Amino acid sequence: MNKLNSNISNEVLEDFLDPHKVLHKGEKIVEITKAGEGNMNLVLRIKTNRRSFILKQSRSYAEKFPSIKAPIERINTEYLFYKTMINNGFKNNIPNIISYQKNDFFMILEDVGKSDFLNIYTSKNIDIKTIEILFEILNNIHSCKVVFDYPSNHKLKELNHQHMFVLPFNRDNGFDLNSIQYGLKELADDFIDDERLKIKALSIGDRYLRTGKTLLHGDFYPGSWMKYKNQIYVIDPEFSFLGDSEFDFAIFTAHLILINSDTSVLDHIENNFINKEHNKALYYKYIGIEIIRRLIGIAQLPINHTIEQKKKLLNFSKSLII
Repeated sequence: MNKLNSNISNEVLEDFLDPHKVLHKGEKIVEITKAGEGNMNLVLRIKTNRRSFILKQSRSYAEKFPSIKAPIERINTEYLFYKTMINNGFKNNIPNIISYQKNDFFMILEDVGKSDFLNIYTSKNIDIKTIEILFEILNNIHSCKVVFDYPSNHKLKELNHQHMFVLPFNRDNGFDLNSIQYGLKELADDFIDDERLKIKALSIGDRYLRTGKTLLHGDFYPGSWMKYKNQIYVIDPEFSFLGDSEFDFAIFTAHLILINSDTSVLDHIENNFINKEHNKALYYKYIGIEIIRRLIGIAQLPINHTIEQKKKLLNFSKSLII
């Protein structure tokens, strides 16, 4: 495997890409920059004298947290997610694939801009039309017919399982929560002493690890949504797997709640977007898990809620789970 890095020179990257026929005749790289603050993969924005594209390479560890080991083949799952969407006629909300190299674990994608939705945590606002479009995209994903050998993605699911269903409920998880917000560690300690909650979380985690029949994005939150030329795109589906549609809907709903620390949004979402076919009890439990791990886990969000607001959200989440 040819391992790339964010400090690679224009000339070296041109030589690397040459065998893969990515650059056109006379096309030269003029600038290489990091494309966002990705947690899992090396993601570079490549500007040439003709266009801009994204290069994404997976490693045997998480890019932002090198001490966390991660399956290097996750880029293959991401590629197959995009191909499945394309094969099912849903190509409008995903970036175009320019090149994919399985042996070097990298993919070249259309550049869909720099405007992700992470700013909604500070602006505390997302309009109803955007919510409707995102739910439509989720429904399109879930309606895809998938090939019988879609990857289980079990290794990455096991990593995510630890950070969603186990570590946030473990007092000795090594997370320095007070460095994030003073008083957060004490709040978490009081909260995770509930053994019944731990048992429930592990039970839900067992369900998450099962293989289902519905194609999921697996990490459907504002960092995975992009807006470019009045179009919403969904990116970063390396956590994709076949499972419960309730999981994707719950992740989405949890982040809509986290935007304003407003639990009443759950009623609106349930009444307008969740249908009778969904298992509401399971949906609620996944919501609770996601809110908890985003408040007292390692994958923190750029939110500025007070300790009291976080306490209310944690108790709300606990009620959903139990």
